[in-house]
Amino acid sequence: MPIQYVKGSFAKIGDRAFEFGVKNTEGSGKVKISASVFLDGKDLTGSSSIKINNENFKKIDQAMDLDITMGEVITIRMEPAESIPPGAHTIKILINVMYPLWASFESEFKVKL
Repeated sequence: MPIQYVKGSFAKIGDRAFEFGVKNTEGSGKVKISASVFLDGKDLTGSSSIKINNENFKKIDQAMDLDITMGEVITIRMEPAESIPPGAHTIKILINVMYPLWASFESEFKVKL
């Protein structure tokens, strides 16, 4: 099942960072996930973080515990080492749910800066 990008949420933050939202369409509860994020084919997982609602951003890692509600928007912030040029870009997200069940989700979408 694809990850639902929140249309129009892609925005530049400061000099190099940008954020976008994805919507939880799978259910509510506590989950353990691993995630990877890519910009134009470049893996930016190590320089990315997430937040749910008003929580603080936390670094994406390979074993994150989340408490999430159906319909909730997860904000993803990517902070590449280089500035992002204006124009069209492709974002790819991979999420593996490890608890309470095993599932894998992948989505790719085009955005414009």
